[in-house]
Amino acid sequence: MNAPDTQAAPAGASGKTADDRATTFQAVDGDPEQHNGTTLLIEAYAVLWIILMTWLVLQWRKQAALNARLDGLERAIDRAAAKADGKK
Repeated sequence: MNAPDTQAAPAGASGKTADDRATTFQAVDGDPEQHNGTTLLIEAYAVLWIILMTWLVLQWRKQAALNARLDGLERAIDRAAAKADGKK
């Protein structure tokens, strides 16, 4: 048995140069798309909106906690000022 020729044909053997092959479009029949581009775009926007809304909710909660702490500090200052005025 003779072994099949495993050497690739030289670039000029097909009659086309590398530049010709690089600039032509050749359709390939293959499997259909695995993921639809529109679906991927919608999913990407949904993920970004979820991230944005989560960040906004966390910032809102953090701001509410800071406001509560500030209110407590203002009450403590008012009590200390009242005590100081009462001792005089």
